[in-house]
Amino acid sequence: SSRQVANINGYLMPMGNIFIGRRANPLSPQFLPICKGSMARDNGGLVLTAEERDLLLEEAPSAIKFIKPFIGGSEFIKKISRYCLWIDDNDVDNAYRIPFIKHRLNIVYSYRANSKAPSTREYATRPHLFVQRTYRNIDFIYIPQVSSSRRQYIPIGYMSNGEVASDKSFAIYNAPMWLLSVLSSKIHMVWIQHVGGRLKTDYSYSSNICYNSFPFPKISNEQMDRLTTLAENILLVRENHTEMTLGEMYNPESMPLDLKEAHHALDIVVEQCYRTEPFTSDEERLEYLFKL
Repeated sequence: SSRQVANINGYLMPMGNIFIGRRANPLSPQFLPICKGSMARDNGGLVLTAEERDLLLEEAPSAIKFIKPFIGGSEFIKKISRYCLWIDDNDVDNAYRIPFIKHRLNIVYSYRANSKAPSTREYATRPHLFVQRTYRNIDFIYIPQVSSSRRQYIPIGYMSNGEVASDKSFAIYNAPMWLLSVLSSKIHMVWIQHVGGRLKTDYSYSSNICYNSFPFPKISNEQMDRLTTLAENILLVRENHTEMTLGEMYNPESMPLDLKEAHHALDIVVEQCYRTEPFTSDEERLEYLFKL
């Protein structure tokens, strides 16, 4: 079937020529700032597999203070354990006394000192530090940068155990739980699908378009409380399926029924923040967002 329309814009919508630009700060008044995760630029020297972590701790149990879980998209979605060396300036001397760590920092030094990039060479004298450090030891919402386009929802997490988000992901520190509901909703996914980037066919999340430019109305404390409960329910339902990875939970062919139902209940309440009348299609959702 076909229909005649007056105009088709760059998002293949029968609307005027609207262009979603990059924003440095959130458009929505109650959204908190988002940041990219921490970048090592280390040739692997600061990053540890689970086996390497165990070897280090066997050699030097005191090294536990220098180790943190390191979470990228693959680790989060596929449930892979990875760690990193996180060493503060005031602990450098103690870290160098551990042969394993000294060897790793020498790898980082050599890599950075021989880099063609001036910004990388500048960090050669500080091999114990990530080049970009956004980690904060507080709770945060975790968003993987890349996610399969087969999924109806991007798996988004709420971290509270001192994890370091990698630069292949985004963090919203000290974020309220209700914000997790909004970002996990169908209407936010519609936004990502149409205005976000792609890596091959996968969704590529971005801070300045997918998050900062997303229009969401100011909501009441009562609405926040409802959304908080729904977000907590999503996390609890996931805990019922710990035998599965998040990739398996959010695969359309294997997504558990209770998780589908939890997301559906969340979608309804999130969309009621926009209007009381239900949306009838993704096209209607996107048109409404564009008008905002």
